[in-house]
Amino acid sequence: MNVVQPIRDKNKLEEMKQELLKNGIRDYLLFLLGINTGLRVSDIVKLQVKDVKEPSGAMKEYVTIIEKKTKKTKKFPICNGLLAELTKYTSNMQQDEYLFKSQKGTNKPITEVQAYRILNKAGANIGLTEIRHAHNA
Repeated sequence: MNVVQPIRDKNKLEEMKQELLKNGIRDYLLFLLGINTGLRVSDIVKLQVKDVKEPSGAMKEYVTIIEKKTKKTKKFPICNGLLAELTKYTSNMQQDEYLFKSQKGTNKPITEVQAYRILNKAGANIGLTEIRHAHNA
């Protein structure tokens, strides 16, 4: 089993955000959601607009999910910085759309493998080596 290490250097964290933004807001938000919630990639890729936004258009204060690995219910707050980014990102999206849509097919989420590819590539571009796929993590 591989372990994914957190990025402890604030400068590297900012570099990672900027690197991900080069590919667009989707990849940046994937990372931002992960570092702000502690969710596993397997849970993040399954999120839909309705998980973060009310049908009225108001953003939710909390997101509740059932974790894929543990089957436990997890509730976490959407912090202010993340809330602002999600508000902009979801402004023209429908409730049933996946937050992190694949470019293949209609309204399909990116795969866990693709999410790790995105993060690994950005990490490698800024000199990080500790980001890798975590099997069963």
